[in-house]
Amino acid sequence: MAMLGYQNAVLDPAVVLSASSVSDGYSPEFLRIGMGNPSVAWQTVSGVVSATLSLTAPTPITWRVACLARTNLTSSATMRVQVGAYDSGTISAGVVAGVGQALHILPADASGPSMVITLTDAANPDRLLNVPLAYAGPVRVTNIAPSSEAGRDVRRADTSMRGGTVIVEPLSAARTWNLVFAALLDNDIAWLDALESAAAGGINILAVPREGSARASAETILGLLKPGGRGFLTATGHRRTWSATISERL
Repeated sequence: MAMLGYQNAVLDPAVVLSASSVSDGYSPEFLRIGMGNPSVAWQTVSGVVSATLSLTAPTPITWRVACLARTNLTSSATMRVQVGAYDSGTISAGVVAGVGQALHILPADASGPSMVITLTDAANPDRLLNVPLAYAGPVRVTNIAPSSEAGRDVRRADTSMRGGTVIVEPLSAARTWNLVFAALLDNDIAWLDALESAAAGGINILAVPREGSARASAETILGLLKPGGRGFLTATGHRRTWSATISERL
């Protein structure tokens, strides 16, 4: 099953963001900007490799997923997620080298006014924690079609010289998914309308293509979504099709 989310508590101005360690010029408030750039991020003080990030709302929120993207976390990093009576305990953050993404999926929706995420990365060579992007909140769970494909949006400024020599200047290589959903129901449409509206406004969308996969953290993308077309799977119209392309926010 796949998960899609747009109701990110991090972006809610009523939610208070706080952290146990904050480096000058790297407030957790920068998580609201939504750029995957390490210079616009929450960062701990140099030497601090264990810290908590807290989200506190005035009223209870439904929480299902916590995702920290474009981080400097290593594969040995751990995380702990607490919501009300729920406590994940200290577990692997699931970070894959080259991706730098931590992900925790709660076993079921949990309701509460706050979420506390504890990160520890004792082996971090930077001797600090840097987190540019975060998602915390509810998701929609639905079937994903096997025709969905992962890839990379590679950008380069290549220069071809006389004689055929090519000088390569790498620019970026964002992870992408071409998502296809072939079994949406009528009661999914209102939610889909809201997701597409959020995406059109430039809000980062969370996509977890396979929630139970061992590579879920590496395959998950928090980024910009471009909706595709909608259609009907059968002549009766009881099931709908929908596609979209999502690229990680760099």
